[in-house]
Amino acid sequence: MKLLPLANLLEAYGLGVKADTLFLDMMPAEAEQAILLRNPLTGTPINHELPGFFQTHFQVIVRTPAREYDSGSALMDGVVKALSLENEQVENHMFNYCRPRTEPIVFPLSVGNLLEFTVTFDCCFVRS
Repeated sequence: MKLLPLANLLEAYGLGVKADTLFLDMMPAEAEQAILLRNPLTGTPINHELPGFFQTHFQVIVRTPAREYDSGSALMDGVVKALSLENEQVENHMFNYCRPRTEPIVFPLSVGNLLEFTVTFDCCFVRS
């Protein structure tokens, strides 16, 4: 899946800045408060019977210092709100839906006393 249109959407909502606090597929270790959009390791399935039609999922990770739990949670809430789409055009993607699969899961990240909130999104879209 091409995640750049969704990163652009998050940037337009003021939730992050690409290559500074908003990253695609890899987040630098030194990023303490940031958002990562990550493709599934299995890739996005291609439906050869319906060219340009995709059903897939992707992961969003919000990293924050442990002492900033509330701001990390609020940032993830903003991301979930911005990326919850139904019949919406985002650049060259027409999303039938894009929705969180679960509430955020929080993992401690031992190095630097950081936390990572994660949500997996399911989506169905047509790319033109």
